[in-house]
Amino acid sequence: MNLSGRTRAALSAAVPALTMLGTLGLAAWLHFSAGPSDGILAFAQADIEAIAVIEAGRVKSIDVEVGAEVAPGQVIVTLESGSVDAELAVARAEEARLQAMIPAEVARLEEEIATNVEGLQRDLAREVEEQRRASAEGEVLAGEISRVKRMVEDRQASIDDLGSLDVQRAGVAAIAREKPRTIQLLRTQIAAAEDRRRKLREQAGPQTAKIEADLAVARRDIEQLEQLRSQTVLRAAHAGRVSAIRKRPGDVAVPGDPLVEIVSSRGRIVACVPERAALDVQAGYVAKAWVRGRSGAPLIGRAVTVGPVVLELPTRCWASLNLPAWGRDVQIALDHPVDLLAGQAFEVTFERPTGPAAPGLPAAPGLPAVPVAQAAQGDPAASASPVVPAAAQRAGAETLRMTVPAALRQRSRFEPSGVLPRPAEGRYLLVSDDTGQKDEDDEGAPWLFAMSAAGAVAPEPVPVTGVKQLVDIESITAGDGGDVYLLSSQGYSAKGKRKTARTALLRLKPDGRGFRVDGEVHLAELLDAAGPAVLAGLGLPGGTRPLEIEGMAYRDGALYFGLKSPLDAQGNALIWKLDAPGALFDANRLEGAGLSLWARARVDVELGGAPMPGGISDLSFLPDGSLAITSTPSTADGDAGALFRVPRPQAGVLSPLLVRRFPGLKPEGISPSLSSGNLIVVFDAGAEAPSFLELPWQG
Repeated sequence: MNLSGRTRAALSAAVPALTMLGTLGLAAWLHFSAGPSDGILAFAQADIEAIAVIEAGRVKSIDVEVGAEVAPGQVIVTLESGSVDAELAVARAEEARLQAMIPAEVARLEEEIATNVEGLQRDLAREVEEQRRASAEGEVLAGEISRVKRMVEDRQASIDDLGSLDVQRAGVAAIAREKPRTIQLLRTQIAAAEDRRRKLREQAGPQTAKIEADLAVARRDIEQLEQLRSQTVLRAAHAGRVSAIRKRPGDVAVPGDPLVEIVSSRGRIVACVPERAALDVQAGYVAKAWVRGRSGAPLIGRAVTVGPVVLELPTRCWASLNLPAWGRDVQIALDHPVDLLAGQAFEVTFERPTGPAAPGLPAAPGLPAVPVAQAAQGDPAASASPVVPAAAQRAGAETLRMTVPAALRQRSRFEPSGVLPRPAEGRYLLVSDDTGQKDEDDEGAPWLFAMSAAGAVAPEPVPVTGVKQLVDIESITAGDGGDVYLLSSQGYSAKGKRKTARTALLRLKPDGRGFRVDGEVHLAELLDAAGPAVLAGLGLPGGTRPLEIEGMAYRDGALYFGLKSPLDAQGNALIWKLDAPGALFDANRLEGAGLSLWARARVDVELGGAPMPGGISDLSFLPDGSLAITSTPSTADGDAGALFRVPRPQAGVLSPLLVRRFPGLKPEGISPSLSSGNLIVVFDAGAEAPSFLELPWQG
């Protein structure tokens, strides 16, 4: 046999073995490439914010250009406001007129009362004088009667003379007996008139009730006009870059038509998970993302939401333009949000959040890295798994547990009751009902807490200086110029006590890595001092004993307070408005601060399948102008909650739309999310690990 024949024979004999090895290699490649560790195509999500009006108007100015970078809160479009300004001027003039009428009416009534008092005092003086004169005449007549009696006995006078004197004395005695009652009556009338004058000076009475009612209507008109006026200045809700300008000055803007479009990608990546790996990625998995075609350190994040069904993926995720690809979209929130180029491509891998090789979670500024495996092993309650209490699972909630380090749990209780996004820092600030450890020296320590977008809580609290304790803090919100407001519940403890720290309303300023107290008032004490009429006007006819405030929001210079209790007679929750927080902190009194009952809303929950009156646990004004409200049972015991939305909130009786219910969960805080178009809800789970949920708010 020649060489070529032997070679062919050898190859022929080796074909089966080579075929088997190739088949096994192909199968192995397919097996391992199908897993979540394989590089999956992803791209930076383009968040497009459309600046639009909710009322028709004419564009006065466009304050940005295409390609310009904008910051949150920056003015983008200004609409003409001439007609609203004119109506507002008329309404304010009417308010001023009515305000001037009240002191004038009070002065008139005081003058009338003074005149009545003077008349009564003259009558009193006359009666006292007549009483004295009658007493003197009685004494004179008594002496004369004694003298005439002796003369009658001596037969020097007749009995008729004595009879006429007796008649005179009886008349004088009758007058003397009646005068004390008349005098007492006049003194009572004078005291009552003085009391009316005092009450008239202290508080409005029925005499000025009509003017007060007209003034309240005028103020409501002003409030509505100011709200319309504020809608003529359109601002950016998030940082980004202007991608398009659809209108020009002079154009008419109609509701729903975008005037300016702003595009941004703030630390959110969308991965196209192919169908073969659709079950291999779950919410809570750690994600590593590399810029496509580049090497280096990856960006670290976490899968926040996973598409519920397998659908046709976007065209850019297809391997071939002629061959559609199917799979699930997975949204990834980066632990340290960075500015990404919208649409930028990445390759992503996913890993389970536990195990010896689990990666660390890099944190935003002020949030040290937390090794997921260490947190889960050191503290079972701090597991980063998306598993939540059984009740939440039954409710189908997509809540994620917060990653709470064991070091923090050893140092402090952590029961989130409010949340505030800090976009510039790439993190959230949270307040807790209780801080420190119970019955320890640090109980009620003045601490806030920081959390990354993916739910990793910093092991080191954020300090607040200028106050000794933070007790029962229920809400947190941001004001103007970097101000942050904190509010205690104002309620009594389980032991029936309400110490000063439970009634605090604080204004904070940034200070180093923490905050310092810049203003402090105690709301419940100010309410108690305001008097019954003020309390009745705020929906507290029985006083502040049932008062519990758990919600607070800020809009256009005013603070809004959402009451958990009491409810009104119809079962509505109450919302107060504080027009001038600065005046309240400056004067430390309600007068001049403009605290009023702004709105009422029915926000019932379901407890054990039965409807239950709900009170407000938090509220937040969203960038589209709507109002989000979370509620829990107002007075009943049990874990239940609901989320409502008011599309166009105005003073009066609101009509909230139910978004979803949370059986077995207590939604305690709500705010816009760090992710554009979403809101975040935080849940207090008591001794269990707290959780959070992101939901879209745009319709």
